[in-house]
Amino acid sequence: MWQQKKANRRMSGGAMNSGKWKEDELIQQMLRIAVPIALQFFMLACVSATDAVMLGFVDQTALSSVSLAGQIQFVLNLFVSGIAIGCGIMIAQYWGKNDPKSIEQLMPVALYANVLFGGVFTLLALLLPEQLMRIFAKDAALISGGAAYLRAVALSYLFCGISQVYLTLLKNTERVLLSSKISSVAVVLNILLNAILIFGFLGFPAMGITGAAIATVFARAVELIWAYLAVKQERTGI
Repeated sequence: MWQQKKANRRMSGGAMNSGKWKEDELIQQMLRIAVPIALQFFMLACVSATDAVMLGFVDQTALSSVSLAGQIQFVLNLFVSGIAIGCGIMIAQYWGKNDPKSIEQLMPVALYANVLFGGVFTLLALLLPEQLMRIFAKDAALISGGAAYLRAVALSYLFCGISQVYLTLLKNTERVLLSSKISSVAVVLNILLNAILIFGFLGFPAMGITGAAIATVFARAVELIWAYLAVKQERTGI
């Protein structure tokens, strides 16, 4: 009897240790996913903060104009992020079921949707920047500065919509570190180019607001190209 009880305690202890090991493994997996994503959002916040600090050295009108124009990007992000999140949930389900063909069928739908939204915002920023700025400002100087920024940054809206789909694919197919690396490098590049183009370092002319917009477009283009090549290399994209 005593030996039977001892064996039962061993089995119970083994089950508890197994359960604890599975719980620890789950926590580690969640951290491997959550930490890179949190770092990615932190880096994006750093871009906005850096833009504000750098343009603040130019003048307050430039700072206010770009801040107001940034509301257009915020609205676009609502659409782009919604599609990316929905796409990510379905990709994760298909990936868990080992069904890459369904992922390949899903990707074009998400891409077309984000191309549509990104393209519409790009056209509006190119053709109707003053009208967009009047939604958020009444001052003529703010409208003028914001319109100049929107014209220069417009193409980044399309780039952003497409790249987010590819980055979502990478995140939900066990390559979250690569996705975060791409986004983080793009953010760092954006910050460096901001400094160079806003203030005119390294022989470039000081372009102020326009320089900040060009830096954003270039960084978004690098992010898109890198994400696209990463997806194609892994043969999980369209």
